[in-house]
Amino acid sequence: MNPVPVILAALLLGWTIFADVFSAPPAAALKYRPDLTREAHFVFGLRAPIDYLAGQIHQESGWRPGITAWDNGRGLAQFMDPTAKWVAEKYPEVGEPAPYDPLWAIRAMVRLDAFNAGKVAAETPCDRWGAGLKAYNAGLGYVLRAQKRFNPPGRWFGGVELVNAGQSAKNFEYSRLYPRWIIFKHAPRYAAWGSGVNCEGRL
Repeated sequence: MNPVPVILAALLLGWTIFADVFSAPPAAALKYRPDLTREAHFVFGLRAPIDYLAGQIHQESGWRPGITAWDNGRGLAQFMDPTAKWVAEKYPEVGEPAPYDPLWAIRAMVRLDAFNAGKVAAETPCDRWGAGLKAYNAGLGYVLRAQKRFNPPGRWFGGVELVNAGQSAKNFEYSRLYPRWIIFKHAPRYAAWGSGVNCEGRL
């Protein structure tokens, strides 16, 4: 095998991550920082990983509250209609489903992240966020089934993340990379907003 393409790909990935680490949050994100901070502290406490939550919105919508994706994901946090309805029923305090309302989307996303994080097995907080973010993207059922097929079930990175529990190959690869993009690529630019989880050494 020619090692040159592999080396070039590794260098490109490294540069992309390096560039994101030293990039400032986009201007659009600053508008929502107070709301995200307040909701994150309310749900996760003062050591909430606001950087991960901001990185998640960055990945989902690029901070565009009016966006509709090809799969009908809607708004800042890209809620599908059934999920938006479920969150509104589970957490009445967020109000009726309104995924295009930025405050509703932030409140719903933070609570859904907390719900997923509370259901997955995890050896470390880093593993919990890896599994929880995958659950946000793919559905909690896929994560729980994958964890049943791997020992130890709580080891996410380099472990359960590699187990496909029934997704198509394309959807599996996207949802496997989803936590990595958020934690290692996007979150570093929001580190000054608040960082409560250390995933160093897990890339």
